[in-house]
Amino acid sequence: MSRGSARRPTQADIARLAGVSQATVSLVLNERDTEVRISPATRERVLAVMREWGYVANASARSLAGGSNKIIGVHTFEPVFPTTSVDFYFPFLLGMEQEAAELGFDLLLFTSVGGERQIFRDGATRLALADGALLLGRDPNVAEIERLRDSGFPFVYVGHREVSGAPISYVAADYASATRQLTERLFELGHERVAYARLGDGDAQPSRDREKGYRRAMPAGAARRLAGPVWGLESVDEVEGLLTEILQGRVTGVVAEQHLLAEELLACAERRGLSVPEDLSIVVLGDSTGTRGTDVSWTGLEVPREQMGRQATRLLVRLLEEPETADLSESVECPLLPGTTAGPPPADPNRRQAR
Repeated sequence: MSRGSARRPTQADIARLAGVSQATVSLVLNERDTEVRISPATRERVLAVMREWGYVANASARSLAGGSNKIIGVHTFEPVFPTTSVDFYFPFLLGMEQEAAELGFDLLLFTSVGGERQIFRDGATRLALADGALLLGRDPNVAEIERLRDSGFPFVYVGHREVSGAPISYVAADYASATRQLTERLFELGHERVAYARLGDGDAQPSRDREKGYRRAMPAGAARRLAGPVWGLESVDEVEGLLTEILQGRVTGVVAEQHLLAEELLACAERRGLSVPEDLSIVVLGDSTGTRGTDVSWTGLEVPREQMGRQATRLLVRLLEEPETADLSESVECPLLPGTTAGPPPADPNRRQAR
């Protein structure tokens, strides 16, 4: 091989140029010399040849040899770059990148070519190029997650994810605790009729976690805590009707799952001459899907996306360094936002009916 060659140097080339065996080159690459002692001079000579000839280790070959690539894969079940997803995914990726850099790992983003995002293709997964992977997405392919688990490949899901059979490792926002605190805050302000509203059917795990927190804030037998209904809307076109039911049901506080729903509820209230929070209090549970963005300072919770990305990365590295560790799940506290959309209930809720 000559310096003008277009071919990339191999381990065999580096061994020949450094005057050592290929096994010695492999040991230097994998930083393993417990069985065979390599002198500092030999190690430096091998590294110098690698630098001179621009040698880059083949990641897949290194994995097959049992070494660590110091690479963490990232697989998302939806595209991360369209403008509609930027705000959702960016904090996760930022936290992952920062934590991986601090722990000495590189990140490798995996995408699928056309069609549905897939972990497995033609019976194999390219995630094996990495030491382990972080998975995230609003609507994942659960069957592929279970298959990846059964293959023994280490991964951590970012978000609460329950699957059939053996559990998986995940890091989730503690929506239940934060929602409970926000609902209890409405009761502390004096509200007696508090309702929960969402867009969609509520089948997703984060939605179920939020509703669980809402229901936990209203123990049976508490006379002053008169639970309101749980409303599921198919679209924002139904919000006008929702407001009518709120007024007729003497509901004075609403726990809104999505920012989009809260924005539309506020707009409908204002069209009827009602004020938030004077006539109706609204707390928001952090789901920013489809939000239009307003200058309102919402009372609610903040989804700790960056912290979730960091914590998931730390958990994955722990699983890599301690393979005997059982599958773990961790939760991240959701900071509460005081905002300006929750206050005491109106002295006379009946007066709202005329508006």
